[in-house]
Amino acid sequence: MAIYKRCDRCRKQLPSGTKCDCVKIRHKEYDKYARDKHSDSFYHSGEWKRMKRVIVQKYFSMDIYSYYILDKMEYGEIVHHITPVKEDWDARLDESNLVLLTSANHNIIHRMLEKDPNGCKALLHGLKDRFEMEFYGKTR
Repeated sequence: MAIYKRCDRCRKQLPSGTKCDCVKIRHKEYDKYARDKHSDSFYHSGEWKRMKRVIVQKYFSMDIYSYYILDKMEYGEIVHHITPVKEDWDARLDESNLVLLTSANHNIIHRMLEKDPNGCKALLHGLKDRFEMEFYGKTR
């Protein structure tokens, strides 16, 4: 029996581990009309694609915000920069600045960043530290 999930945006039922077409279209539109060209080239680079794979493996494909805050196990879909690339270009490939989130949680985090940037960043770093201690036995 296959496991299914719902798209966070259009609510279409999809096999787990797949991306909805509406997400792919949204990303293309964002890249074309909203993202600056410097960031756009980075997000399509081989170094970013390699780092995304590292982060997905590090977190076992799990969204740690869902795991610790919502008490749910969910597959992460988006590698999120805790400190945005626009704020600190040099931290764009820093593992300590990256976390895996679901699309829905990524939206929640961005709303939190608008209201309380420092508190949100501290929360995410705390979740990363907790995860690394529990799963890898190490701290920053």
